[in-house]
This record gives sequence, C-alpha cells and structure tokens, in this order.
Amino acid sequence: MNWDTRLERIYHPYNVWEDYKCGFYDNMSGEQKKETIKMDVSMFCDSDKTREYMNIAKDKWVYSFEHNLTNSSMNRIAYIGQAAACLFCGAPSTVTMEAWSEVPDRCKGVANAIAKEVLSKWIKDNNKLQLKLALN
Repeated sequence: MNWDTRLERIYHPYNVWEDYKCGFYDNMSGEQKKETIKMDVSMFCDSDKTREYMNIAKDKWVYSFEHNLTNSSMNRIAYIGQAAACLFCGAPSTVTMEAWSEVPDRCKGVANAIAKEVLSKWIKDNNKLQLKLALN
C-alpha cells in the first residue's frame, strides 16, 4: 500500500464529528483515568477486539474519518487506534496516548499492523468514492 496516497482534503465542522460526540477530545483524571488506561491496554493486547473496534470506527465515524484521514500530515495509524479505544471504553485520545506506553511491544506491533489494514481498506474505499464523485 502506498502510504503517501493523497486523498483530496475533506473538512467537516467539529459538531458533526462522531469522535467529538463520543468524548475523544474530553479530559479524564483520577481513578476513572487509571481504569480506562487498563481497559485501553487490554483492548490493544486482544487482536480480535482491536480489529473489531478499529473496523467499527471505520464504519461508523464517517465524518471524523474523512476529516482526519484525509489529512496526510497526521499520524493516521495512531488516530485509528485512538478511535477504537474511544469506542471500546470511552477513552479520550490523550488517555490512549498515555496508555500506549504501557502496551507491550508485541501487542503494539499487532495493533499497528491491524490499523494499517484498516487504513488501507479505508483509503481504497475512499479513493473509489472520490474518483466516482469527480467523474459525475
């Protein structure tokens, strides 16, 4: 897969972003944060759960994925993982960033590979959509 694929940049206002509505940009502290970090780590160490929630994010977060994954300057692999964690246990992105340091390296490798698969599928599907829209 060509990771340098440039899709036409798509912008959506934040009030339609599914990630925003799910608490992706919220703050969290105390015991709730500690428990959420544990849940984040458990998800990333379970490849089936990781794949399931990354695909749920891809399928359900249409506006958020368009807005964020058409931005070639952002870490799209990290975004997909953070989206999955938000859907799995309500983890804000900053909590998932912190939890990532506790994920064992072997689990990180598997989770990153799954995110690359999800991104490849998303790019393939959206390249077709953009081509179709350009031809009409």
